[in-house]
Amino acid sequence: MILENIRKIFVLGDLHLGVRNNSVEWSEIQTGFLLDFFLKQVDQDGFDPDRDILVQVGDWNHVRESTNVRIQNESQRVAEVFSKKFKRGVYFFLGNHDVYYKDRTDVHSLKGYDSMFPNFKIFETPEEIKINTHRFLILPWIESVDQLKAEVKKHSSAQYIFCHADVKGFSLNKSTKLEHGLDLEDLKSFKRVYSGHIHIRQDNGTVLYVGTPYEMDRGDRGNVKGFYVLDVSGEKISERFIENTVSPRHVKFDVLQLLNLTPAESRSHFSNNFVDLMIETELSKRFPISNFTDLVKEFGYRRLEFFSYSKEQLKTRSEIEIGSNYEYNIFNVLDEKIKSSSFPEHISAQVVDKFKEIYDALRNTKSYDR
Repeated sequence: MILENIRKIFVLGDLHLGVRNNSVEWSEIQTGFLLDFFLKQVDQDGFDPDRDILVQVGDWNHVRESTNVRIQNESQRVAEVFSKKFKRGVYFFLGNHDVYYKDRTDVHSLKGYDSMFPNFKIFETPEEIKINTHRFLILPWIESVDQLKAEVKKHSSAQYIFCHADVKGFSLNKSTKLEHGLDLEDLKSFKRVYSGHIHIRQDNGTVLYVGTPYEMDRGDRGNVKGFYVLDVSGEKISERFIENTVSPRHVKFDVLQLLNLTPAESRSHFSNNFVDLMIETELSKRFPISNFTDLVKEFGYRRLEFFSYSKEQLKTRSEIEIGSNYEYNIFNVLDEKIKSSSFPEHISAQVVDKFKEIYDALRNTKSYDR
């Protein structure tokens, strides 16, 4: 595929439409960003419908086994709007949450979108494309690391990669790094790699995880969200990051911090956000939680949760472990348990695979507050 006279590439990270058990609230958060804030920012950036394209880096949908009908309608609405907006093309490649089978990409939740919506292109398999003078490898999700490495090596003549993949050494969160996937050595011949899959935006100079365009859980706390704009009109590609300033954030405060703020300052931290309040155990016994809740009920927060902690916890547990997102820490527990066991290596691997299978199934059926 050859694309000529392209000026800009707008790059969106994982969308995960249907997250949190197809929550109505989260659907509104996501489409509010995509169909309002994002498109307004595109226009403000001097959008040229005849020269600008959109690339979405996988995991358009969240639940791979089945798609909720309401979410499917919302997904199609987003695709239709994007298709009409980006006349030169919406280029999407499959992520692991889009595909039904772990080791195949031919069955997926966006099947037929490229027929339904003009200008919509889906990459189910690796493919090289040329954008002006720049050669890109489009690399959808591949379960097998060996196969992934083989595809990268096969297409080493490309200069850049758009992918949905694991790269060793990058952070899943503040305490866990990837220990499987591509090695940086596998990517040394490429000028730049733009990847989806990991939700935390991070950059080592060669590999850029673009991150989700909005926060989706506590694990995203403190990681600035948004999208990228690549200028491909010249000999060198330049990139800019545009921050998402409208979607809710996950914030955490010790209640004593808030007591030192004015009501206006507290309101600014609470408004539109998911708020965790930490209270030291002894203080929680005498702290007037109901009175405090009444005081802040007009601050416009989405959810307010209280967590108590002891002084001893502060000595023994890290910041990420106190009131953090449990889904990442549970794998640390499993790893420690296996290391302390006497299982043969092949049995340990089977245990991990089965655990991940059960965990993924539970994530996709878990009930959340709407």
